[in-house]
Amino acid sequence: MQDILRNHPEDKLQSRSWAFGLGLTAYISIVMMLGSGGDEVDTSMILGIDPIFLLAVQGVAAVFMFIAVSAIFIALALKIPFSDFFPRVPWSTLGLTFVISISFMVVNSAIGEWNMSLDFGNSDFAKWAEQSEEQLKVLTEHITNFTSTSHFLLAIVVVAIIPAIGEELLFRGLIQNMFVKAFKNHHVAIWVTGFIFAAIHMQFFGVMPRMLLGVLFGYLYYWSGNLSVAMVGHLINNGLALIAMYLAQKDIVEISPEQMEQSAPWPAVLIFGAISFFLLQVFYKKYHHA
Repeated sequence: MQDILRNHPEDKLQSRSWAFGLGLTAYISIVMMLGSGGDEVDTSMILGIDPIFLLAVQGVAAVFMFIAVSAIFIALALKIPFSDFFPRVPWSTLGLTFVISISFMVVNSAIGEWNMSLDFGNSDFAKWAEQSEEQLKVLTEHITNFTSTSHFLLAIVVVAIIPAIGEELLFRGLIQNMFVKAFKNHHVAIWVTGFIFAAIHMQFFGVMPRMLLGVLFGYLYYWSGNLSVAMVGHLINNGLALIAMYLAQKDIVEISPEQMEQSAPWPAVLIFGAISFFLLQVFYKKYHHA
């Protein structure tokens, strides 16, 4: 990965890495919690707002929260060229990333179904988590009930493209790099960043599959040294889900929202698990020069 703290004195590097990493994590956690709201929201209120307007607001907020803040931090605090995060990516790497992302989605569907089945009891946390999950489900269904092709394309930009760029820039590009310096261990940094990436989305019935996605993106970035690779993986994961919804609503494919939340058949999970493992080894050897 890029040495994003190269402009800082070596004797203060570790302490500054902790400060930068924790500071960015605190920032994004506070923003996400404020955005999720602390009180119960009437779902009928959500349904009464135009979905295109909601998408537009979400897109503007995400651009500022992830992309703009990260770019400002890179320019003012780190003082390194923004372009350093995006060296040229070979087409072979992009193709390999595409196949890895698709095969991993099949495997992760089993993790997602298991996570959704977890019982947190009758605690206040469980009630809050269930309430948040229900609100998010209503919001997601509302903004992805496509009324036109332009509505679908706007969703691609807001739900797939902006998060792929912004979230990877913040979490993998900045926070993961800083934790590498702080922990002195790439693997610890990748897993800690993956956990933070999952937790701040405030979806505790989907925290495990999202954490594993974050870890996958983290290793793709670490091995390749190119943040664009992680962005491509993120884009594929979010974009394919939207495309499947759109095709289902157009009756081009037969799949319901409930089926999309279900695990793939176990034989498929095992087969694609083996494929993912093999392709990750290929990807690692492509860039590993030890």
